[in-house]
Amino acid sequence: MYTYANVKNIAETRVNGQISDANWLLIINSAARAVYSDLDLRSGKRKSSLSPFLFDDVYDYSVPTDLKGISLIDIKPQVNREVNYKFTLTTPEEFDRKKSTEDNLCAFTDDSFTRKLKISAEIDDDTLIVSTLDSTSANGGTWAGYGDGTNLTADSDYYVKGSASINWDINADGGTTAGIYNDDINTFDITDYVSNGAVFVWAYLSDKTDVTNFIIRIGSSASAYYTKTVTATNEGTSFVNGWNLLRFDFSTATQVGTVDLDGCNYCAVYMTKDAGKTSETDYRFDHIMIKRGEYHSIIYYSLYPFQSSAGTWKIESDDTTDYLNVSSDELEVVLAKITELGEQYLGDDRREDRAREKYNELKRNYELNNPSEKMLLMTGNI
Repeated sequence: MYTYANVKNIAETRVNGQISDANWLLIINSAARAVYSDLDLRSGKRKSSLSPFLFDDVYDYSVPTDLKGISLIDIKPQVNREVNYKFTLTTPEEFDRKKSTEDNLCAFTDDSFTRKLKISAEIDDDTLIVSTLDSTSANGGTWAGYGDGTNLTADSDYYVKGSASINWDINADGGTTAGIYNDDINTFDITDYVSNGAVFVWAYLSDKTDVTNFIIRIGSSASAYYTKTVTATNEGTSFVNGWNLLRFDFSTATQVGTVDLDGCNYCAVYMTKDAGKTSETDYRFDHIMIKRGEYHSIIYYSLYPFQSSAGTWKIESDDTTDYLNVSSDELEVVLAKITELGEQYLGDDRREDRAREKYNELKRNYELNNPSEKMLLMTGNI
């Protein structure tokens, strides 16, 4: 890697004219972004831990902020990869149609400037069903209203899994919590999940307005439980009207009292809301399950050309000690683009054209010798 100062010093010897430091900064940043956009550079490859773990039957995951377009190279387990374990990149529409019948598919979605990575994988993922919530007595005991939650019924028209969800309303009391709970579920054992497992539940919001967060309490009684609060969905996006998959990680949960890990029979899941949010109907919860998942990494091409001296990847340089994420042969490509933009700034059309020709030549040679490793987008018979 080369510092910004190194790059600027070399560039000054290739451009025929004086350019201020402020304009050099604009030119070098623009050139680096252009090269990273045009080419999938070896030095632009990054590895990031998939967030959260990869789970069976959980399809939405967060995307690194510096992922370039859909330039995904690989999704890989940390250890023990099998010979045929590889993924196919497809469209969101095709993914949604085939996610339940075909394994090892992935896709990207972009909605309102929010990106998600969708993954369907066959993995060894231990799952414990706390309650299907197919009825108010599903998996033992009786589900009742928590806080301002009231009028619990089984809803066979709107559900995610099984045959129904639990439909509930918000009463007129004006409290700040509302949801459901059960203190006599069939006993379940969370011993194998408290170190790195997570509780999942689907929550349906009739109106997300004035909903602050969701909270779960799960344990062996109403005075001995793990509790965790979330302010976003499983994939890290804001709550929406309709279904939201919530994930509560045990690793960051708080234990209240002393939980009997193999004698659990209590669960409450509820929202924190504004006191003025009253007399509303048709909220729902569905399918409470605990999963462990598997550690996976994603390999991808970054759109961030720079690193700070502390190692933070950046889309633009703002310090002479920043590093440009390139090797020596890649630096020549960037310098050709810097020269082109520098001569463009100085108004020398002839030198600009020559620099552009040089850049295109270097770009072609680089692509020939360093083919992109990113997955190809496949549709149709995949």
